[in-house]
Amino acid sequence: MEQNGTIRPGPLVPARIRGRSRRPAAWGSAAALLGCLLVAAPLPGTAPAAHAAGTLTVTSPDLIFVKGQAKITLSSDQASVAWKAVDDQGLTVASGTAPVAGGSATVDVTKLGSGYYTLTATAGTTTRTANFGVLTALTGKEQQDTRFGTGIHYGWNDGDDQKLLRSVKLMGMHGIRSDINWGAIEKTPGTYSWSSYSTDQHIPYAKSQGLTALPISGYRNTNYDGNRTPASAEALEAYGKFTAAAVEKYQQSSKEIEIYNEYNSTGFNNGTCGITADCYLKLLQASYGKVHAKVPDAVVVGGGLAGLQTDWLKRLYAIGGLKYMNALSVHHYGYPAPPETALERLPQVRADLDAAGGKNFPLWITENGYPTHSDGVTPAQQAAYVPRAQIFSFASGVNRYYWYDLTNDGTDATNKEHNFGAFKRPTAEVKAWQPKPSVVTEGVLIRQLAGRAYAGRDDAGSADVRSYRFGTGNDTVRALYTTAATPGTAELSASGPVTVTDQLGHEKTYLPVGGKVQLGIDGKVLYVKGAVSAVKTVGGPVFSLRLPQHSNTEETVDAVLQVDGTKGRTLPLRYDFRVAGEKYRVTAEPGKVVRQNIQLPTSALTGPRTVSGTVGLGPLNLARLTSDTEVVPPTQVTFDPVVKKAAPFAAALKVTVTNNRVRGPLELTKLDWQVNSGDTYLDRGTVDGPIKVGAESSASYTVDARNIKQWKRYWTAAYINTPDGARTAVGTWNGWGAVQPAGTDTTTPIDVIGDGSVKYTGGYNGAADLSGAVRPQYTDAGLVLKGAITDNALAQPATTAENMWQGDSIQFAVTPQVPGRSKQYVEFGASLVGGKPQVYTWRAPSGQSAGPTPGATAQITRDGTTTHYTVTVPWASLGLAGKPTESIGLGFVVNDSDNDGRARGWSEWGAAIANNSKSATGLRAVQLTD
Repeated sequence: MEQNGTIRPGPLVPARIRGRSRRPAAWGSAAALLGCLLVAAPLPGTAPAAHAAGTLTVTSPDLIFVKGQAKITLSSDQASVAWKAVDDQGLTVASGTAPVAGGSATVDVTKLGSGYYTLTATAGTTTRTANFGVLTALTGKEQQDTRFGTGIHYGWNDGDDQKLLRSVKLMGMHGIRSDINWGAIEKTPGTYSWSSYSTDQHIPYAKSQGLTALPISGYRNTNYDGNRTPASAEALEAYGKFTAAAVEKYQQSSKEIEIYNEYNSTGFNNGTCGITADCYLKLLQASYGKVHAKVPDAVVVGGGLAGLQTDWLKRLYAIGGLKYMNALSVHHYGYPAPPETALERLPQVRADLDAAGGKNFPLWITENGYPTHSDGVTPAQQAAYVPRAQIFSFASGVNRYYWYDLTNDGTDATNKEHNFGAFKRPTAEVKAWQPKPSVVTEGVLIRQLAGRAYAGRDDAGSADVRSYRFGTGNDTVRALYTTAATPGTAELSASGPVTVTDQLGHEKTYLPVGGKVQLGIDGKVLYVKGAVSAVKTVGGPVFSLRLPQHSNTEETVDAVLQVDGTKGRTLPLRYDFRVAGEKYRVTAEPGKVVRQNIQLPTSALTGPRTVSGTVGLGPLNLARLTSDTEVVPPTQVTFDPVVKKAAPFAAALKVTVTNNRVRGPLELTKLDWQVNSGDTYLDRGTVDGPIKVGAESSASYTVDARNIKQWKRYWTAAYINTPDGARTAVGTWNGWGAVQPAGTDTTTPIDVIGDGSVKYTGGYNGAADLSGAVRPQYTDAGLVLKGAITDNALAQPATTAENMWQGDSIQFAVTPQVPGRSKQYVEFGASLVGGKPQVYTWRAPSGQSAGPTPGATAQITRDGTTTHYTVTVPWASLGLAGKPTESIGLGFVVNDSDNDGRARGWSEWGAAIANNSKSATGLRAVQLTD
């Protein structure tokens, strides 16, 4: 995380203000709202006064438990520890005081059932929080189901690899995938030092836990081909021998081996042959026969493909690749899109494999996941998407699925590679690997589906409603959810009781009324068991719960319970609604709609909140309710850069204070603001109060921002001063850039080197190696990007537009609002591929797919050592309804590959593309001007 700006002592300059109060515009999507939230910036002057505090550390070695065994240990120098446990809704489900003896205390939460919880413990004035999960005991059938697995990086887990393997067993998984490094084991040609590598210890231990290892035979060896991916006959022969030796070595623990990893990507493959299917076939041929000569019943897994590249796979089939493997593996991500969109090409991959003669050929996904970094999905979304990805994969013909990844690789909240994990890394305050809620949803998925083969999908009358059947007859389990943005209702035709288990393992049984059970459904999977004959979508349910679109963390939530007596059923007079731990009685009237207003407790957590409940008669449940609300802070501050004039350049900053309370005004004594470059103030001032913002209203103030330069990144911040003396700091990164109409060039363009960040593994050789400028412009129809790039050699080894980034090209990324306010991230690029200008989209806006960019044009010409680009992309292809009237986010990378054996290099403006974060927050704000 970059360092925030600082407030220096001294008087603030008078503000130059153009202000007005207004009602806020209607909120957009949930993702957009999340992007708008400002996190308090740790600016000086806001910390509380120092005071004595007790020591407190969560010392439990594990934080995932079997039901009935959850005890959490802590250490403290105080006499006792006060604690409470809250569930995923933020509701307290257990509390107490634990005495400290010998410096240790134990919190007993053994009475908690399956679920995901947060422990808050306080000793003296010190408070710690820790996440923990509870699962039901394994029955023995779970690990026998080979479909479920995860990846792990042995040696990256602070010595806790075997502890983590025990957690994988508790989840119920069968497979564990990891690298086995050729170069670390064959240091002398022909001699293998197995004990020098971590798999020698961990593969047998995994077997002792009921886990089957899938080692990846990779990647290079200093003894062959200059430490590049094997391509020569000698290197291929050596790689094949090593792969066979690995299977022979570990055959008592596993007979599986995966041939390389993402060979079709230069991120892993730097061999002289290339990244084609023809080159990969040589690696398969060098390995397959040797492996089976050593272990005849071995499983050789081929592919390991980065992305669902159907043309690459078809070529591999055409040249006989299936003869040299026993299973085909692919990788795909596509976050933050939901699994059904991200993996929508999976059925085609299965169909192509079947058509190539692999009708019963095993198809595995050996990497798929959802990172929870700042611009990825939330932990709650990851928890919902992980089981959905597996359910959709199995329904698409996938035989085995490996979730990437078991643990977070680091602690940087902005880095996606640090946040794929199911477990968060230990800290000084919490010694164990804390589970994310996805650990529980994965464990519940396995417990529900283990031993039950995919049997088909019910026609629910709506494409959004997914009801996938697993098992047959009385053993059938339905995985039921909706892909719609809002909750709905599914009506089950049932001849007896229906048992419903939610994604966290909470189980309820419902009795049919007139042969029907209505279940409120959302994006989280419900597992349904019972004598169900049909599932149909219902537009108007008998029972419903309605929450406001938004709520806040300060006020109780207005909710409405409803019984619709017009549905033609014979209704009793009184129903018991059970919601958020409380019971409400509603008196119904046949032929009428009865509504009752209630108040629900608020959540201390911001973001999407799903509230579920039941309707019944006494102890009997008749229907399930569910409704969503977006929880926001009671006070919100946003910063919008404003270009007052393109040339000469003049800038302003719009500061908006929003009161999200529904029952009272917000009063401020004043509002201090600032713009920083590092520790240097560019400008600062004060909006004098009193400032009063009504309930559900906003007040905006536009202040001149001096000393701003285009294309740079600045810290914009404010202090919110309230009558009680509180002074709260908020802030965010921002930027200014004037995007002029096409044909207008009175502003300074973006300097590829001076404004960018240059990276060359082999060393940057100056302006002749790479330099130039990029100028963003616009028309009514779309965004225009003009570039003049100096490069001593024009090289594009890629044969398809999808891989143009591997050679000389320009990649661009756009987000439709100020970076960080929307998570929509659209990435495309332009290059001469096969001598023809092509524009390709890698990350498409919602409703579109990766591929040639719709409606885009490119003129790319070479003049001496300068390549001229003019790329035009329609607003719709960038996920915009038309020409934007406010700031958007923009970033680009100029890729350079001389194709001379020297490592590829690049220069990037806006940190989002080349570092592979693919994060809207890393882009730079720009504004369209006249």
